[in-house]
Parts: sequence; structure tokens; C-alpha cells
Amino acid sequence: MKYSLIILLMSFSTAVFSASPGKLEVIDFPNIPEIEVPNGLNYGQFFTKQNPAKIVFGVSDPGHQLKESLTNAVYTIKYLKPRGIPYEIELVLYGKAILTANSFSEDYASYAALYNELNKHGVVFSICNNTIVALDESTDDLYSYMKVIPAGILQLAKKQMQGFAYIHNTK
Repeated sequence: MKYSLIILLMSFSTAVFSASPGKLEVIDFPNIPEIEVPNGLNYGQFFTKQNPAKIVFGVSDPGHQLKESLTNAVYTIKYLKPRGIPYEIELVLYGKAILTANSFSEDYASYAALYNELNKHGVVFSICNNTIVALDESTDDLYSYMKVIPAGILQLAKKQMQGFAYIHNTK
């Protein structure tokens, strides 16, 4: 038993050491600069494979609020993914923010590359059907990976009840 405990402790310390490599993978996102995280600056092993990050962003404004939410999602991925920490990130678009989900919109075409890259990294985009109807938009015009949900506000409540941290950036 004594030897089993020593072997267990040795394997645990090896796992902790190997989980904090010197140079981490850099993940590029369009128009988002790299910000280096200084050595030793971390979350004290809070986020782990057994304790992934679960975040839902509620976005109603297609301007500053959306840009800040997208940037926050990017930096979350840039921190967690290279460290092998799983995450679930969802952006719930409602109000005028759904206009940016129109893949044919010239006014919001600047979001396309970032939306596509976030989608490649597993970010879920949920679009409020109530707003689609209220603004007389078409679901046929949405990016193919975006999903329509009945109501944005109820999706936010659901995610919070499932243990997601709710982030609502303001102006």
C-alpha cells in the first residue's frame, strides 16, 4: 500500500508538471491581437478537465456589446484550449444583434470571419426566434451553423440553470 501511494503521488506530480508546459500553442483569430499571459498568472487549477468552463453570453446590441462579447470568447479560448481545459461557450443573440447573423448582410460582414473561426473552435451561436419574427428577418439567411431557439431570454435562463456563467457585457 505504501508503494502504491508513492507511485500515485509521483504520477500526479508528473501530470501537474506536464499540464503546465513552457510554451503554449498560439491560436489565431481574425483582428484579435495576442496577449501573453505572464508565467505564474493562472486560476490555481480551478479549471480542469473535470471542471470545464461553461459560459453563455447574452448579446442584444450589434455594436460595442457584441464586439466585447466576441473578444471575451476569443480570449477565453486562447487561455483554456492550449492548456487542454475543456469549455462550452454559447452566444445568444437577440434584439438587433441578430442582424449580424445574416450571412448576406453587408452592414455586418466584418463579423463573418470571426464568427466562422469561433464556430470552428466549438462556440455555439443561438438566435432568438422572437426577434427574427419581430424584425421580419429570414432564418434562411443565417450562417448555416447558427441555430434558432424559441426565445433568447429563456435560453439564457436555461443555460444558467445548467450551471453556465452568464456574461452580459454593457456599453
